[in-house]
Amino acid sequence: MNIVQVLVVFIGIPVLVYVIIGLLTLVPGRAKSRLRYRPGQSWDYAPQLWAGDQPVVVRQAGVLTPSSRGGARGTW
Repeated sequence: MNIVQVLVVFIGIPVLVYVIIGLLTLVPGRAKSRLRYRPGQSWDYAPQLWAGDQPVVVRQAGVLTPSSRGGARGTW
């Protein structure tokens, strides 16, 4: 093998792989079809916990009343 072949194998091919991956990340339109959540928008979905591969729907947590006690002093 001469020096040109060595440079192509050890430098040219890795650079080509990086260039292809870089171009694929810049392709527009792949993520445009999904709507994104923005902070401040309403969340229209039920809360879920994920246990393995099956979602588990949970009930809404109770609302705290002014008579609820607790805090850093330990007066619960």
